[in-house]
Amino acid sequence: MLTANYYLAQDVRELDRLAIEEHGIPGFTLMQRAGQAAFQATMQKWPDTTALCCFCGGGNNGGDGYVIAALAAATGLKATVVTVGDPDKLGGDAKQALKQAEQENVSFISFETFYTDPPELTDTTVLIDAMLGTGLSGEVKGKTLEAIEWINASPCPVLSVDIPSGLCSDIGKILGHAVKADLTVTFIGRKLGQVIGQGPTWCGELVFDDLGVPGEIFEQVSPVTPKSLDQS
Repeated sequence: MLTANYYLAQDVRELDRLAIEEHGIPGFTLMQRAGQAAFQATMQKWPDTTALCCFCGGGNNGGDGYVIAALAAATGLKATVVTVGDPDKLGGDAKQALKQAEQENVSFISFETFYTDPPELTDTTVLIDAMLGTGLSGEVKGKTLEAIEWINASPCPVLSVDIPSGLCSDIGKILGHAVKADLTVTFIGRKLGQVIGQGPTWCGELVFDDLGVPGEIFEQVSPVTPKSLDQS
């Protein structure tokens, strides 16, 4: 039985919009808070971590990954970003997060180079899945698919940012392929697909952080339950 509120992807986007537009919280501030929450959860789960390898996509989920990498580097950990999305096409908050990572001297490697000649990863390396967020609708393809397969074949523990890449956040369905995370840190609103269908298996341990958004925004957006979803 569900004991917390869960939301569809479109409703979480509305919560995010309300926090930014009606309560004046800059989007980049939310991104920084998300990165901080994920980084802290990583270190709490795996306190012996010495290195993070962050797989970053081309959107805001990737932006969260850049923030995580910057935080890791700033605290003395070895931080590597594997660019799955084209960093030259980033805009807005994600681009600002990329610049933050560059300022912290994070190491960058394209997925193509990583895939053909991957660096040696130690048993104290954690993989960060920051490739695809809640907006995914079709099946995973291309470089992201290859990255998911590589991550799942690795013996390193995996943290997924907001939701495992390839998992439908509304119905908990695997969209072709998905990252099988050991820990998922999700933000602002819990996603229904994390607790129904294949969600619990692929998310692993689930940690929630509301990123400090005002509680009144949750009064403006109705949560959904599995029963109401089936009737829609």
